[in-house]
Amino acid sequence: IFDYISSKYDRANSIISLGFEAYWRKKFRNLIMPGDKKILDACCGTGKSTFDIWISNNRAGKIYGIDLSSKMLDIAERKYSAYQDNLIFKLMDSSNLGFSNDYFDLVTIVFGIRNIIERGKALKEFYRVAKPGGRIICMEFGIPENRTLSFIYSIYLKFILINLGGFITRKKEAYKYLAETIKNFPEAKQFISIMAGCGWEYINVFKMNFGICNIYVGHKS
Repeated sequence: IFDYISSKYDRANSIISLGFEAYWRKKFRNLIMPGDKKILDACCGTGKSTFDIWISNNRAGKIYGIDLSSKMLDIAERKYSAYQDNLIFKLMDSSNLGFSNDYFDLVTIVFGIRNIIERGKALKEFYRVAKPGGRIICMEFGIPENRTLSFIYSIYLKFILINLGGFITRKKEAYKYLAETIKNFPEAKQFISIMAGCGWEYINVFKMNFGICNIYVGHKS
C-alpha cells in the first residue's frame, strides 16, 4: 500500500488533515532538544519527519530514518541526498532493529506506530536502543473522547478521508486501511499503559484538536 501511494503521500496527508498536519508537526518539532545528537526516526516514510527533526536540532548530529517501504525510502534519499552525511535512510523493521543497545539519544515515530503489527515488540526495541536518560516521542492519530466529536470524526473518516485520499492517490484501499487503523488504535490511557509495559517511564501525552492527534513522550531511566 505505502509503496503504491508513496509519490502522492505527503500531498495527500496535508490535504486530508485539512491543513492541521503542519500545526501538529510544529508541536512535535518543539519537543526536540539540543542534546539529541543521535536520533532514530522509525517509520520515516518519505523522510519529511526526519528532515524536520534535523532542522529543529540546528542541523546537528545524525538521524537514521528507517522504514519497510522501499519506494518511500527511495523518495527520501532523492529529496535529501544533499544531506546524506547527516540523514541516513535504511530499509529496516522497527520490530527487529539492527542497532546496538543504548545507542540513541532520542527515538521518534510520526504517524507510524499504528502500522506496526508487533507494536509491543517495537516499543521494547526502541527502549533497548535508547540511551539511559534517552526519550521516545511518538505522534499518532486518536479518537476524540467527547462522544459528539467522536461521532463527527467518524463521519469524517468514513466519507471524507477515505474518498478524498482515494481521489488524490487513486488508491482508495489505502485510506480505508488508514481509517481502520485510526479507529482501532488504543485510546491514550491504554497506549500509555502499553508503553509503560515496554519499559518507558514518566510518560506524558499532549493532546491536540481534542485528541484527534496525540504526542506521547516517554523516558528511559
